[in-house]
Parts: sequence; structure tokens; C-alpha cells
Amino acid sequence: MTDRPHTVSIAADDRARIPFALIAVLLLISSIAIVGVLDSRDAPEVDAERAVAIDRAESVAVSELRRSVLRATETAASAPVTSTDGASQTVEAAFDDDEPVFDQYLKLLVYREVAESFATTSQQVGHDTTAGAAMDRIDWNDSDDLSAAIDRVSLERPETGVLTVEVADVELTGNEIDGEPITERRDLTVSVATPLYQLKDRTDEFQRQLNTGFFETDEYDGLGRYTAARLFPYTWGKAYYDRLSSSQPAFDNLTPNDHTEVMVNDAIFGLQERTFGTTDPYKDRAMLQPTLCMAGDLASSAGDIETEDFLSNGSSLANESDLCNADLLDQDGELPDPPTVQEIALTMLEDNVETDVEIQAHPFADLGYMQMAAGMKMEQIEAEFNHSLKQNSKFNDFYLNSYFSDKLGNQEIAGRIGDFRQEGDGTLSEFEDTFSREYPRNSEIQGVINDIYQVGVETRERDLVRYNRLPDPLSPEDWAQNPGNWTGPFNVTYHASSSQADADVSIKIPTESNGTSFDDRDFAETDIRYENTIGVSADWKHEDENRSPHTHWNWEDDITYSANYTISGDLVSDDISVERGSRGIESPFQTDSWDEEYRSVDNFETIRTKAVREIFDLDSTTVRSQERELERALEDSSSSIIMERDFEAEIPYSADPDIDVSPRNEDELYEWALSELNHTHYEVLTSVEPHRTDLWNMVERPSPLGNVESNVRDVERESVYQNASEPYANTADLLRAEVRKRYFENTYDNIDKVSEWHDTTLGESSAILNDLLGGLLDTSNDLLGGPINFVDRMMDPETRPEDTQGSLKDSSLMENVNYQVEASPTYLSLETVNRTDVPAVRPNGGETLSIDDVNRTEHAPMGAGYLDGIGHPGFPLMPWPSLFYLQLDAYYLEIQGEYARFELRATDGEPTSATGLTYVRQDTETTIDVPSRADQDELAVGSVEPISFENELVVPIIVPSPQLLTKGSPGVGDPWRYKSSNSPQKNCSRGWNEVGAGFENSSGCISSGDLPVNS
Repeated sequence: MTDRPHTVSIAADDRARIPFALIAVLLLISSIAIVGVLDSRDAPEVDAERAVAIDRAESVAVSELRRSVLRATETAASAPVTSTDGASQTVEAAFDDDEPVFDQYLKLLVYREVAESFATTSQQVGHDTTAGAAMDRIDWNDSDDLSAAIDRVSLERPETGVLTVEVADVELTGNEIDGEPITERRDLTVSVATPLYQLKDRTDEFQRQLNTGFFETDEYDGLGRYTAARLFPYTWGKAYYDRLSSSQPAFDNLTPNDHTEVMVNDAIFGLQERTFGTTDPYKDRAMLQPTLCMAGDLASSAGDIETEDFLSNGSSLANESDLCNADLLDQDGELPDPPTVQEIALTMLEDNVETDVEIQAHPFADLGYMQMAAGMKMEQIEAEFNHSLKQNSKFNDFYLNSYFSDKLGNQEIAGRIGDFRQEGDGTLSEFEDTFSREYPRNSEIQGVINDIYQVGVETRERDLVRYNRLPDPLSPEDWAQNPGNWTGPFNVTYHASSSQADADVSIKIPTESNGTSFDDRDFAETDIRYENTIGVSADWKHEDENRSPHTHWNWEDDITYSANYTISGDLVSDDISVERGSRGIESPFQTDSWDEEYRSVDNFETIRTKAVREIFDLDSTTVRSQERELERALEDSSSSIIMERDFEAEIPYSADPDIDVSPRNEDELYEWALSELNHTHYEVLTSVEPHRTDLWNMVERPSPLGNVESNVRDVERESVYQNASEPYANTADLLRAEVRKRYFENTYDNIDKVSEWHDTTLGESSAILNDLLGGLLDTSNDLLGGPINFVDRMMDPETRPEDTQGSLKDSSLMENVNYQVEASPTYLSLETVNRTDVPAVRPNGGETLSIDDVNRTEHAPMGAGYLDGIGHPGFPLMPWPSLFYLQLDAYYLEIQGEYARFELRATDGEPTSATGLTYVRQDTETTIDVPSRADQDELAVGSVEPISFENELVVPIIVPSPQLLTKGSPGVGDPWRYKSSNSPQKNCSRGWNEVGAGFENSSGCISSGDLPVNS
């Protein structure tokens, strides 16, 4: 037996026990070793002067970097490069297309300023050490070096008015007098207070606003909408004034150049206020005279426009002919308070444009009347209108007076419109006369007469019988001695007596009953009785063939035949529209005398005997003579009547003959019915309430025209059966009601048809604008709806867009910053200016001027081009000629402009401080002065583009309301037609091929060439 060992392996110990004594020994040994090592190290050596030198160098470099950045921002603001046009190939290759040109330009300026500043700056540190900084030299003619320099400069804008610039890999140097230079590279960062990017961003926003068209935004911003806020009310007001004025048109041109100029400039100043919070300080002086001149033009053109309407204080402008050239300064050198352009425009809109319109029943009723009175179809009437339109280049007074007369003809005759054939004057007389000659008795009134005097006859035949047997051949027993010797009979033949026949015809006409029904009326009862002697002959043969055959006769008297015919009929066509079965007619088979101009009404008095005559093909017209005539006809045919069928065949009978019924005097009845129609038409024209709606509803689907129908129906209920009896007193009474009813039904059909056309036309009108202006505008825009809705907003003070004043955020590093706009020229005119007028004018490309050429260099600040997109007399939004006065005219306006110089200045607001920054945009090619040690003196980095714009506007005008007017030309504004029209092109606008210093004169009319402005 062996003993267990007295030692235990820690790893093998299944209890995982660690002796703490062993741990203590290990810790003691470790601590002794550490003390030994620490005790054996050398004492550290600290180079305090070197550290101080590098830190001092960084401090110096940061200070110089801050000053360099400020100098660079001032240079960048004075010539803010916007394009690499004109830049050297080296710069074009160095600039990154994905980074803004201005940012890269500013970085180069910073690098140039920093490199120059560091090269001349050092500072003494202690007794024998200097500190300085340096940038790597670059080859300014090497694109890679330029790109590297740009990459070493970073720009950030952490907040408004603060620019943080970081320059990477700056070499900081400390030089000891008796030792080696000390160098270290560090990235340096500074933050400076500068409004540079505020000025740049605001100026860029201003240019964006100038180039924002009407359809490029849904908000009230951009020159397109700001101009529309002034131009739309102005043009609509002028168009409505002309359209509704009783005198000659006051305005030959809706958009004259000088007025367009005023409104565009006012819109631009509004955008300055919106963008910068201020405007050019010379704005009021620049706008005063053109604005007063425009107000004076409007007042002198339309004499009843009072200029005090334009002024808030109620004072009046002197409407002098030389107002545009007058000296407007008072004795103290102060300017008068002028009306604003918007006040003038809104005055024109509010005083002249009324969008609450009335849809009258006149046009639809007129058409219904012509259909009734002259038998004209809608296409025929439209053709007559179109023919008249083609014969006149514009609607002249003769045409308007002949159709849209101030009064209805023949009003003096006891409340009736009268007989157009006799009077030959009044509404629609010319057309009615034409069709009465060419289409006599082709009117719907004639058709109604035919429907009223229409009878459907039905004849029922019954009781066709023969009362006695026909005689039989007698047998030999009756006449032979030896009957047995005879055989037969052979050749049996019947014969009618030609002398014994006797016919008796009885026609009974019912007496007038109390029934008033139109249908199943008994006309007549016809009984026919016929008697005659009928004989029969027969041959007999004898058994002795040598004997001749024997013929024997047998006669029978009083062979009687009879027949009965019941004749009935329906009065008046089922196609009439008035109440028929429910009302009935009183005593239709008697002549009626009543207190109307058509006094004696025969009704259907003779229809019953006429029915008998037609059914039995008789000539007689009275009952007794008809009986005799029919009796004679049967007796004359007695030899042919043997069997029942013979009897029936000899009666001249037609079951459903066509019976021609006519009134007592058709011409007189026609004239009376026409007179009654005139009464009704007059009542409609004078009694039907118009449907009131808003003009904007007239250009939206569904068409509101149909709403007038309910107003017409209110009058119809009282008119159709006015003075009509129940039951109808006679056929004339019925005729009058039916003529009225047909007239109203035609009117409703016309309303429905024109409403459908209107819906279709509204869909086509925007498409037509797209076709006409599609090459000039984005055809995806709603060229009609957008502007119309905008005008609708202008009409309501609650929704009218208002100009706003913008505000710029202050910087935490700059307090009370003030901004000032100075534009040259302040007012963009459509006439050219030179340096005498505007000192900022420069040659094209910003070239230097010689003394001799100072006043020969001209600049075109603005150009305007116009196009009458639809042409005179406009596109009819109402497709029916008599509604042609709701029509669309569309004017296309394109404006271009360019400032010779545009400055935006920022100051810190302290009266004693001269600090500030001026941001300048003018047509300039820009260079950088490179460091003196470079191989070249300057580097072309690009060009500064002037503030310029192109904008376009569609001005749709709908004039003036869907109702008949007595006077006025349907066209509005410029009275010339589009494209190949032969009409004279008056007020033709001229412009420049382009604006700015590089403008060229244009001698052609805007209307005949290609837009923009260069036509």
C-alpha cells in the first residue's frame, strides 16, 4: 500500500482551489520589478519654445486666414462669377461640373488670398524664434494644381450670415536662430460674419422669380403671376368697358406697349419687396410719371372714367394732354402721391367687369320661334348667321340692328308682336322673310294644322246576306207529258232581271252626342237592301236522238240581298303634344263661332259625309244624294248580281280610305295661329326670368345653360292652355294650344342641344389654345382654366392675392443688417438707354468703353412681344350664333428684360460704421490676379451674367355675358386677325430681337413672325 502524495496540482484539483499565499507571493515579486524599471528611466526633456512657436504660428495663420477670407468674399461679391463662359481652358478643366461655379471661384480666391498673406507674414516668438505659415505653391496654369487648391478649401454655412472656411494642410513653421526650422502641417478653420451668401441667395431668388412663369407655380409668386395680378384686371376692365359701352370702342389696343411697361415694372418692384424686403430707393420717382400717364390715357380714352377713382384720397388727376411730360415736382421738390398700378387695374376691373351673368331664354326661344314660323331647321338658321358673318369682317351696326333690335316689331298693335310679313321689321324679320319666300307653307305651324285636321277612318262590314233561295231548274214532271223520256238538266244558267231590280240605301248620321272623345267616334251607319228577279235556264235531252234539246226557264221573284257598314274614326293625329284624351273636344262635327279673329271654325262638320263619299267612292256630298247615287249604282249593275259575292263586289267599298280634311280657310287660320305664336313668344321674352349664374360657371362643365329650362317651364304652364277651354272649344282652340306646346318643346330641345354643344366647346377651347400657342407654351398646362380661376380670385377681395414684404434673417455675428437694392436702370423701359441716361450701361460682354463711345453704347432694358392667339372676332364659347357674344380672346405676351447693373448692399446698421458688402451683377468677364511669383498676371475664371429674364403670359378674356346685347363689336382689343387674315393689322407691336447691350432692332410685326419678342 502506497501513501497519497502531499502536493496537489492546481489544474488537476477538481475543487478549483487557488492557494491565496501563492497569489500574494506573485504580487510582491511584480511590484518589485515595476519599481526597478521606473527607477531606471531617464528624466523627460520638454521643448517649450518649439511648442510655443508652432502654436503661435497657428494663431498668426488663423488671424491671417480670417482676413483673407473676408477679402475673398468682398472680391467675390464685386464680381460673382456665374458661368465659366470666357474662362481659360485650365479653369474649365479644373472646375468640377457637380459643384457650383461660384463656390469653386470663391475657393480659388480664398486660396490666392491665403497664399499671398502667408508669404509675407511672420511673428517673433521669444528671443531667438520666429513663427510663420505657408501654402504649397501651385502652378496657376496647371488644371491639376488648380483642382488640388480648390479641394484644399472647404466652405460651410452653419447659420445665416456665417461662413466657415477650412484650409487643409497648412504648413506651420518655427525658425530658431541657431537651430533647424521646426515645421508641422495642420488644417485650419475660421468662421467669419459675412452676408455674402445671403446676398447671393436673395439675388438668385430674385432672378428665379423674374423667370417664373404663370403656369410654373400654383402660388402667388413669380413675375408671371405678379404681372397677371396687374394685367388681367386691366385688360378685362378695358375689354368690358369697350364691349358694354354704347359709344365707339374707347380702346383700340388692350395691351399698348407703354402700359405693359408700367405694369411689368410694378410687378418687378413687387418682387423686389417680396425677395429683399425693400425696393430700389428710386422706385417712386421712376414709377410716378409712367403711372400717372397710364391713368391719364385711360381717362382720356374713356371719358367717363374718373381719375379720382384711382386715388385713395379722392383727389383727381388733371387729364391734360401733356400729363406724360409734365414736371410733377411741387414747389418743395416733393413728389405727389400717385395711384398705384394695382389701384388702377382693380378700378378698371371692379367698375366694368360684372361676372354675375344672366342666361336668358331669348336665343333658344328665338330659334324655337323660327322653327315654328318659317320652318327653319337649326342648321338653316345657323347657315344664315354664318353667311352674314362671312360677309362682314366684323359685326357692323347694320347687322346688329337688323337682328338684335332694341324692340320687337309691331308692339303698338294691342300687345302682340305682329305679322312679320306685313311689317317687315323687327327681330328676325329678315330671316323669316327669306324663308317664307323660299319655303312657303313649310313651317311647323303648317305641320300642326295638318296634324289637327287629320282623321283616321275605319269601316266595319257586317250582315251581308241573301234572304231567298235562287230558283232551281224545273224537272220534266213540271212541263213534259212523258217526263221519263227526258234527261238532264244540262247547261244550267242563272239570269238577273234588268228591269225588276230595286235597291234601297239608308245612310244614318248619328246626332251630336255629349261625348267629347277624339277617338272611336261614329261617323255613319249604312244599310243597303237590294231586290231583283232571278231566273234559271236549263237544257234537257230526249231519248229520241232525232229530237232537239229542250231549254226550260224558271223565274223567282223577290230575291233579296242586304249589307250593313259601320263607319267610325279617330279625330286629330296621335302625334300632337298637348293633352288629348283627357280633355277632348266639344261638338267636333259642328261649326263653332267664337270671339277670336278666326271667328267661324268648321271643325270636322263635313267629315262624316265625306267619309261615306270616300268609302263608297261617291260624288255626292249630302246624305240623300249619296243614298240615291249608291242605289243607282247597284241597280245599274243588276245584271251582274246573282250570288252574295256578286252583291258585295258591286258595292264600291274601301275600308280605310285617305280622307283629306282641311279648315274653312287655311291661310286665315295660319295667320291667326302665327299671331297667337307671336303672343306667346312675346310673353316668353318678357316674362321668363333669366337664370343667374357666375361667369366662371360658363367656362366649366357641365354647362349651366340647361338651368334656364325650369324658368321657361314656369311660363309654359300658364301659356299653353291660356284661354283654352276644357274640353277644347273647337279645332282652332286645340291648334293654338298645340302650336304653343310645340314652340316650348322646340325651345327645350334647343336648350338641350346647345348645352351639349357648350360642353363640347368648353372641352375644345383649351385644346384650341394649345393648338394655337402650343409651340410657345407647355401644352400640358390648363391654358384656360388656370388664368380664369386667377381672375376669379382677383374679383373677390377675400381671395385676391396681395403683394408681400420679405424679411431676411439676422446673423448671430452681425446685428441689424440693412439691405439696399440699386438697379440700373431702376425702371426697365421698352426704349433703349445709353450711358447718359444710365451710367451703368456697358458694351456687350462688358468691354471697356472709350471716351468717344460713351454715349453711343445703347442698352435695351426690356422687350415685349404680343400675339392675338385666336384672332378677331374671337372663339365662340357659346356655339350658337345668337350666343356668340360669350367668346374667348387670348393674348400671348412675352417679356424679356436685362439690368445693366444690379447691386444689393448689406450694412451692419451702425451709423458710424463703414463695414458692409456690395453684391454686383453685371455683364463682366472676370479674372483673378494671381500671386506675384506666378508665371502670369491674371487667370480668366469665367463671367458674371447680368440679371435677366424671359417670361410669358396668356391673357384669356371672355366677353362679356351669355345674353343678347343691342350694340357693340364682339371682338375685343387689337382689331387685327391672326395669320393669313386680310384684315388690316392695326396697332402692330414692334420689339427687339433680344434685350441688353446686344439687342437688335426688329422691323416686323409681332403678329407675323416667330415669338419670342423677335418678330
